[in-house]
Amino acid sequence: MAVLLNQTSNLRLRIELLRRISDGTTRPASLEMRVGVDRYLHQPGGKHAFAPMLEVPRATLLDMDLIQFLQALEELLDGRAQTAALEASVDPAIGLRLQGGPEAFLVEVGIDLLNVLEQVGGMAGERSADLALYRFAVNKRAALAFCAGLIEEFAAFPTDPSAVKPGEPA
Repeated sequence: MAVLLNQTSNLRLRIELLRRISDGTTRPASLEMRVGVDRYLHQPGGKHAFAPMLEVPRATLLDMDLIQFLQALEELLDGRAQTAALEASVDPAIGLRLQGGPEAFLVEVGIDLLNVLEQVGGMAGERSADLALYRFAVNKRAALAFCAGLIEEFAAFPTDPSAVKPGEPA
């Protein structure tokens, strides 16, 4: 699980890649992910934990979307770019943008509530009609840890290039 903690460590974004949906042989390579925003909760008895505020249990993410985000994030962390953004092109339920630098970044997380509200209220809605936006600051160390976590998660779901058949000669 890749975790991005805010500056004061009381809010976090977590992205967990769950399984490979497609290896790219017949459809674009894609993954199923779970995304959540949690807040720090001090419980009686001295227990400390994060409690979920909002979770999207399943969303589709193309490998190319993740690769492009990781490349942009690397450029942002190196000071060669101003922004790194991730929005799934297949299922745009999640949007993530980091901007700023070099030592601190503004994070914006947008979550389409369509999937969440349908499950809770049973009412149909339109995509992007109801959004939740979380905005918080992170330091470079947290952004680097998040990037490393995403790379580690992604490495657990390789595609097998030997299964891809070459096309017909031109």
